[in-house]
Amino acid sequence: MTATPLAQTLRDLFPVFDQRDLVDWLVEQSQWKMLDEEVRLLQTGSHIRYIPLVLSGLVKVSREDAEGREIFLYYIQPGETCAMTLSACYRGDCSRINAVTQEPAALLLLPADKIQEATRRFPAWQRFAFDSFGSRYDELLYTLEGVVFQQLDERLRRYLKEKASAQHSNRLQVSQQQIADDLNSSREVISRLIRQFEEKGLLRHARGVIEILSGM
Repeated sequence: MTATPLAQTLRDLFPVFDQRDLVDWLVEQSQWKMLDEEVRLLQTGSHIRYIPLVLSGLVKVSREDAEGREIFLYYIQPGETCAMTLSACYRGDCSRINAVTQEPAALLLLPADKIQEATRRFPAWQRFAFDSFGSRYDELLYTLEGVVFQQLDERLRRYLKEKASAQHSNRLQVSQQQIADDLNSSREVISRLIRQFEEKGLLRHARGVIEILSGM
């Protein structure tokens, strides 16, 4: 993508970037990249080289424990970045999350060593960073409440609805094993709950595909 269309895309997707010099600086300093589905951007414990600004597509963020078990945290959609990666950059830490593209995605990759300059020079970037922290804090609190207080069937219902909303489709290509991994459960339990939802008319299920119905 050339500089002029890229700058306009940034203005359209990130209205908080209302400083023309910030947009021009981001285009100059960053790398535009188109990635396929299932490309790993960040891995727990890895050095952070770039801050991803999502222009199109969808990126899944998850947390991994010492035994390699993952739990889904949130999606990064167009017009967003990863607040946990931003936070780690400001602190000089390694990544504490995994980030994987869920569909082909266009990203603008800002080198991590430019974050302090962006914060120092551009008030619009400061607002963007604080807005990102605030919105993700709410999502992470919501996830924590789900893990602690909600039954697994309610967590599964919320997970499917959030995935459908993020992908703008009620037809999800997702395996039961992937759902189990994201919810830190077992495939057998997820399979049983999906059958129960299907019997209640909340969804239709075929191999690797779940269609969410209006009652969900």
